Amino acid sequence: MKKSALIAVIAVPIVLAYPAAAWVLGKQVDTALAEQYKHIESIPYIKVIDRQYERGVFASSEVVTFEVLGDMFRSIEKMQKEAAAADPEQAEPAPAHPPLQPLRFTVRSQIKHGPAPGMSAFAAAIADSELVLDGPAQQELAKLIGDKKPLTAHTVYRFDGGGNAVVASPAFAATFPGEEPNTVNRFSWEGFSANVDFTKNLQSYTMTGEAPKLEMLDGKGVAMVMTGLKFSGEQTRIFDDEPLLYSGSQRFTLAQMSIADKSGKAGPPVLLKQVAYDIALPVNGEFIDMVAKMGAESVQIGEQNYGPAHYDFSLKHLHARTTAKLYRAMMKMYSDPVALADPTKAFAPLAEPGLELLKHNPEFRIDRLSFKTPQGEAAGSASAKLKDAKPEDLANPMMLLAKLEASADIALPESLLANMSGGGMHAAGEGEAPDPETVAAHKEMLEQQLAGFAEQGYITRAGGLVKSKIEFRDGQLTVNGKPFNPMAMRGGEAEPAEPSLDEPASAPLLKN
Repeated sequence: MKKSALIAVIAVPIVLAYPAAAWVLGKQVDTALAEQYKHIESIPYIKVIDRQYERGVFASSEVVTFEVLGDMFRSIEKMQKEAAAADPEQAEPAPAHPPLQPLRFTVRSQIKHGPAPGMSAFAAAIADSELVLDGPAQQELAKLIGDKKPLTAHTVYRFDGGGNAVVASPAFAATFPGEEPNTVNRFSWEGFSANVDFTKNLQSYTMTGEAPKLEMLDGKGVAMVMTGLKFSGEQTRIFDDEPLLYSGSQRFTLAQMSIADKSGKAGPPVLLKQVAYDIALPVNGEFIDMVAKMGAESVQIGEQNYGPAHYDFSLKHLHARTTAKLYRAMMKMYSDPVALADPTKAFAPLAEPGLELLKHNPEFRIDRLSFKTPQGEAAGSASAKLKDAKPEDLANPMMLLAKLEASADIALPESLLANMSGGGMHAAGEGEAPDPETVAAHKEMLEQQLAGFAEQGYITRAGGLVKSKIEFRDGQLTVNGKPFNPMAMRGGEAEPAEPSLDEPASAPLLKN
């Protein structure tokens, strides 16, 4: 067989098969997109109000229009009309401007089918998408960014149903009139970029992104500058039928943020450096935890730096299925302004999943709260949970209190306590030097109080710090392991609760 004939024998089946493969892959992408929109429909405040998909053999086009808070705006307008009809005399005059309309935006996509989309890659498809706002909003946006596209995405779909998307928004700068005459506000944005890698049906995804700089200057001289925003995340869907509930981790960092007023009228300048926010949602069997950590290496207000500062908190032992139900109920509640007008009616749907969640003994913790003061570092932690709470307990606050388990650890500089108690802070009028005798009297009074608490074992004193552990368990309040009755405070000292004739000294303050 001649060489040319052999090539033809090999090439003809490939040429004939390619259109069929492109058609099948185009259908695969169409189905995947439709599945994503079904997930979006589970969000009460976002709706897909129109989708046009024109599929060809080698390429397709899609135009999808979304509406945000549409039901809410329509409900508000309906309520206003009904109120006006019910009492015309009390009805407010028609506004000079038309009522607010729901935000609508459109995503336009050009999709090239595989196996070699655009002859530029080996993939199921490649989609180039852009965001287009609705009418007046697009016109206002054009004043800021000109003919630039506000948001674009380049997505490569893999043969396994997953893909990778590169998202970007352009840099721009704008000026517009300030609140006061002859003043100008300035706004500068250096753009945004993100990379999202996802599996089929968004079962899991990883993401990274950054926004280099945002700067705002108002006509009064107040400037806000934010630099070095970065974020990353790794998420996996917990349940196939709960598209919005993911486990995993996310991290946001900010290199620096400053707020300053040249005139000094808006208060002292604020400078934050190396800000971080980490949140993790690990799965433990049927339960999930939510662990959040917020911190900044520098928190400078005026001349004083309160950093490093940390606030870490967590919600532990949340039943995953019940958490999903509660989350759905909350989203529905916040998207319904008619229900929010009646708090009793609005919160009623939360009762069932909320009570169910309490049955599983969830725990709230402040794992760390710390910051630096001129007197030293102040730190604390706390936790609280209801043990074996039942629905009927909610009708009896004393029953709930008896089932409360709470604790707190506190460490404060003694000199900070002196300032908080009045020594040095209120010992003089504004602009006056503190009176030495008044300051000395405050210090002596505080010393007597601290000495009394330390003698009774309620606090420990070491290295200029006052430390104490407070616990409430089985209806009994203890401080550093000793029974404590706050109602028995006398003269700055605390006395244990006096036992009754029928109860030992260790009996709880509350009985089941």
